[in-house]
Amino acid sequence: MFSLSELGQRLKEAREQKEINLDDLQKTTKIQKRYLLAIEEGNFDALPGKFYARAFVKNYAEAVGLDAEQILQEFGNELPNPHKEGPELPSRRTVRAKKTPTNSKKKTKGYSIIPALIAGIIIIVVFGVIWVFAQMNTKDGADGVITEEQDDAFEGEISEEIPSGEGIPNEEDEAQDQTDEDQAVPAEEVVEEPTQEQQLTQTNISGNQSFYTLDGVDTFEVKLSFTGRSYVGIQNAKGNSFYASEAKGGDELEYDFSSEEEITFNLGASQNVTMEINDEPFELPLDVVHQKITIVFQPANQ
Repeated sequence: MFSLSELGQRLKEAREQKEINLDDLQKTTKIQKRYLLAIEEGNFDALPGKFYARAFVKNYAEAVGLDAEQILQEFGNELPNPHKEGPELPSRRTVRAKKTPTNSKKKTKGYSIIPALIAGIIIIVVFGVIWVFAQMNTKDGADGVITEEQDDAFEGEISEEIPSGEGIPNEEDEAQDQTDEDQAVPAEEVVEEPTQEQQLTQTNISGNQSFYTLDGVDTFEVKLSFTGRSYVGIQNAKGNSFYASEAKGGDELEYDFSSEEEITFNLGASQNVTMEINDEPFELPLDVVHQKITIVFQPANQ
C-alpha cells in the first residue's frame, strides 16, 4: 500500500472539501477511478505511461477547483519526466522507409561439399588408372602395332584380373553415387519467427484531444492522405516539429516514427484527413473539425 505523497494529499484534501467522491470525479475528468486513486497515493508507475502523469494531475486539479498550473509548478519534482534523450529526426514531407518483414525464414545450407570433393578425387584416380593402362599398351606394341599373339595375351590378362560384371566405374555411376550421398544429408531445421500483432488502445479523451498507446509491434509508420485543405502539425514528446503547414487535396505525408517515444498530431479540418498506422486504417476518434491525437509508442522488442 502506497502512502500519500504531498501532491496526492493536496489533491485529495481539495476533493474532500468539495465533497466529491472518486466515482463523481471519474465522470467529470473521464479518467479511470484506479488512476485517480494512484495519483492520490503517488503511485505514478500505475498510470498507462509517464506522459499521462502531468495531464491527469492537471485535469484532477481543475476538477476540484485548484489552479492546475500552480499545482504542476509547485509539485513538479514529484512527477515523472516523460522525455528521454534520443536522436532528433529531420523534418521532411515524405519519408519512404523500408519495413522490416515480420515473417521471415532463415535460409540454411542443407548440403555438405564433402561428398562432392570425394567424388572428384575418385574421378581423378580413375582417369589416372586409364592413362597408365594406355601407356602400357603403347609400350608393348612395336612401332605402335600390336601383334595377334600380343593381343590375345593382353585379353587373357584382362579377363583374369577383372571378373565378369565388374569394371572401372563410369560417370553415370559416379553421378548416381553423388545423388545418393546428397539425399542422405539432412537439411537443417527451418525456424519461423513469430508474427507480430499491432495493438492500438485508447487510454483517455480530454476535450478535443485523444490519447492512445501503440504496442505489439516494433515499427511506428504513419501515412496521412488529404481529400481537401487541412492544417497539419506533427510534434514529438520533446516538442520538435516534423511538419507544421497546410496540406491540400491529393497530398500524402509518410513518416517512420519507430525511434520516437510519443507523437502528437494536430489536425485542422480533420474531416479531410485519412490516417494509416503501419498500413492499417486508423479512424479518427472525434467527429470535430479540430482535434489532436497523441500516440505513445511502446515497441514489442523492449
